[in-house]
Amino acid sequence: MALFSAACLDLGLANSQSTAPQSSKSALHRIYDEDQENRNEDARRLLRSEVRQLVAEDKVQTGEDYYYAAFIFQHGQKSEDYLYAHVLAVTALGKGFSPAKWLCAATLDRYLRSIKQPQIFGTQFGNGPAVYDMSPYDKDLLSDKIREVWCVASYTTQLKISDDLKANKEFTSTRTCLLPD
Repeated sequence: MALFSAACLDLGLANSQSTAPQSSKSALHRIYDEDQENRNEDARRLLRSEVRQLVAEDKVQTGEDYYYAAFIFQHGQKSEDYLYAHVLAVTALGKGFSPAKWLCAATLDRYLRSIKQPQIFGTQFGNGPAVYDMSPYDKDLLSDKIREVWCVASYTTQLKISDDLKANKEFTSTRTCLLPD
């Protein structure tokens, strides 16, 4: 796994230019919008199946489409969903879609937590009884400079987000780079 993660980091840093925006919403973007609006797990399972079919049929081509496909699997229920989301996010970045940087980090963190390993970027909250809980988290493995490269908030900012959640304030993402349109 360490070798795969190192390759992912190298891939992301080597090709960080954004692709040109598409003129109309792609099928994957529309599926992503539906996933965002519908929190029903049965509906989301069907959306993941639809995306997996599009990938299998080689109909997912652009970095932006891989990004949206990754986000749909990020909302899965199993470790395999999160690992697949990570591969799709890294593919999006490898195809030059730089907004996928944060998603690469978030999918890896979610996957790690799902296999009972500590997250390393600090993108995931809400493990166990508390919505603000980030554990398990190996906060010292990566520096804030590395988090910055991957569009992840600093550890200090993550602590503020956690404190805000403890105070029942609205969740603020750890994402520091802009979302795609």
